[in-house]
Amino acid sequence: MSPDNSPAPAGWYPNPDGGQRYWDGAAWLDLPDPEAGGAPEKKIRKKPILVTLVIILLIIVGGTVSWKLNHDAQVAAQVAAAEEAANQEAERVAAEKAAQESRDETERASRQFSVSGIESSIEEMANEHVAEGMLDGPVLSVTCSPVNGGSTDNLSETTTVFECFVANEDVGGGRMRGYTYHATMNWSTGKYTYGYGSS
Repeated sequence: MSPDNSPAPAGWYPNPDGGQRYWDGAAWLDLPDPEAGGAPEKKIRKKPILVTLVIILLIIVGGTVSWKLNHDAQVAAQVAAAEEAANQEAERVAAEKAAQESRDETERASRQFSVSGIESSIEEMANEHVAEGMLDGPVLSVTCSPVNGGSTDNLSETTTVFECFVANEDVGGGRMRGYTYHATMNWSTGKYTYGYGSS
């Protein structure tokens, strides 16, 4: 208080315990000492909030990046798996095609070999006919060829008719004279029939 016992004006005054305290003109108020760093407390309170926001932001960003990386990895794995499946299917189809082509070539070779067997049978029959006096000999050669557009290469045909020429005279100039025989091959059973004359 002032010497004339009138209340001291409001303001900051030295505190006997150190620092300052505030007099509002009637009573001492419990306000922070401005010289003791009371005012900056607001900044201190803001820091935890800011740090929390930064941490939350980092968590969100980190989670988003992690999700993106995982998602991209899953997509890449799915694409790789699809490509691998496509490659395996292509390899399977190629292997199956190669195997089928190999089987077809084997079948064609077998059919061609069978034609040689037919020609041998026709030659044997023709020689018997010569021996019996039915035909003039000797038998010089026997050639059997598919007729009516047939072919031993066409594996879709299950039956092929052959016309066989039995040559018994060479007339020169690459020409032969002879007799006609026929044969029918059933490729499913591997058996054939044959005889004299046209089919």
